[in-house]
Amino acid sequence: KIELSQYYNIIEVLSKFLSPQEVLRAQRYHQLRDSNRFIICRSFLKILIAKQKSIEVSQVYFEKGENHKPYFPLDKTLFFNVSHAGDFAIIAFGNCELGVDIEKIDQHFDYSEIIPVVYDIIEIDTIQSSEDSRSMFYKFWTRKEAIVKAIGKGIDEDLIKIPVTDGFHNIWSALVCNFKNVSVISFKVNENHIGALALTNKTLSNANIAFYLGPTVDEIRSLISS
Repeated sequence: KIELSQYYNIIEVLSKFLSPQEVLRAQRYHQLRDSNRFIICRSFLKILIAKQKSIEVSQVYFEKGENHKPYFPLDKTLFFNVSHAGDFAIIAFGNCELGVDIEKIDQHFDYSEIIPVVYDIIEIDTIQSSEDSRSMFYKFWTRKEAIVKAIGKGIDEDLIKIPVTDGFHNIWSALVCNFKNVSVISFKVNENHIGALALTNKTLSNANIAFYLGPTVDEIRSLISS
């Protein structure tokens, strides 16, 4: 779990972990905030993989698969996914295809036109009957987003057909790119940010969720100096 604002003042340091192509990508963002978020997330991803694999950060690079999801070619059994929104970013690691999504709960966003497009009747009823309809909207949205990221499928007209209410659901496997078992769980990042994690090889429970903080500013600087 990364609180982005803690690292805005060392963007120049974090940029040193990026390849020339990644630096160019960061520079293409029109908004400085988006550029900074990319630099923070990409550098942290590389630092964490290097730590896991006991290699230098400079040895970490990425390629893209058929579904355009990046992967680490030196270890194709290491799966990861990144999401950021508002003040936070999340990096998830696992031993299977996975997806993570977080959203900042916007109290002013009018989601009424989106609901019938992405949610089925049961989901709509659950949202509308909830004590906190707005939070339930975001809870279901992050679940659907995490699932499509896990299975490597873009957001399309099938999104409404992927159920995300609590419980077990039987659906055509083609809707989830022929994965046999996809599970998703929600979590709170803080009071204003909600997220979801989806895995493709086992059933999740609350006990599986644990947050780890990224390296400190001093640790990052020591990596550069070494």
